Amino acid sequence: MNKSLNQIIYISDPTNVSMADEWYDHATLDHFWVHHRNIILKKYFSHLIESSERIGEIGCGNGLILTYLAQAFHKAVDGIDLNLPALQLCPTIPGSLYVYDIFQRDSKLCGKYDLLLLIDVLEHIDQDREFLLAVCEHLKPGGFLIIGVPMRQSLFSAYDLAAGHCRRYSQSRLNSVVKASGLQIIKSIQWGHAYIPLLFVRKLLLRFTKSESTISQGFASTGIKNFLLSLLRYLDFVPALNITGTSSFLLAQKTIDEDY
Repeated sequence: MNKSLNQIIYISDPTNVSMADEWYDHATLDHFWVHHRNIILKKYFSHLIESSERIGEIGCGNGLILTYLAQAFHKAVDGIDLNLPALQLCPTIPGSLYVYDIFQRDSKLCGKYDLLLLIDVLEHIDQDREFLLAVCEHLKPGGFLIIGVPMRQSLFSAYDLAAGHCRRYSQSRLNSVVKASGLQIIKSIQWGHAYIPLLFVRKLLLRFTKSESTISQGFASTGIKNFLLSLLRYLDFVPALNITGTSSFLLAQKTIDEDY
């Protein structure tokens, strides 16, 4: 992937993060799982995205969400990350890109956003509650946070370790850490039910895979394989029941009378 023409704003020094850079070699908008994630995001949160003026994504990586929101909603979304090589992979977007450690609590960014997205980031963070507290300080009072995480610790595999995951969440643990951060939970959506057998098979097969091939074997998908796996999303027809799923979106709100 070519480096973008975005200007990157340096508020903090770039640093290593708990994320496998190889993942970006395989993560594209037409990857079956990324495409499915975007469908769920649009289905359940389109009104909120459309009505929000200032939007940011913390842990934006190579800009998949930023690009999708620009294309689908014509929204300028700021991207925040500490991983400079990932930010340099972002396609040109209308928002700003920041190298920024949210624990720095920069006055220009604190309280700035109506909506923040934290998509497939929290599972990489050891101290997730403390991280969420810092995230909240960048929301306006009454602002919203969309969190996306992988679910079901029973599916935790060599792929999760290679990707830099500390855990996969249960709904109860996710709810608990969000509430402990002072946020009000609005709704949660579990999705990816049809992937459960696939991830159990992946867990088994990766036991016999060389560590340097774990990301490519566990996530890469192109051609006919990608097409066939993309059909699984049509079996994912009961996400609102929150019975099970391989991933979850949770919508939370910063209460107006709280001072974070």
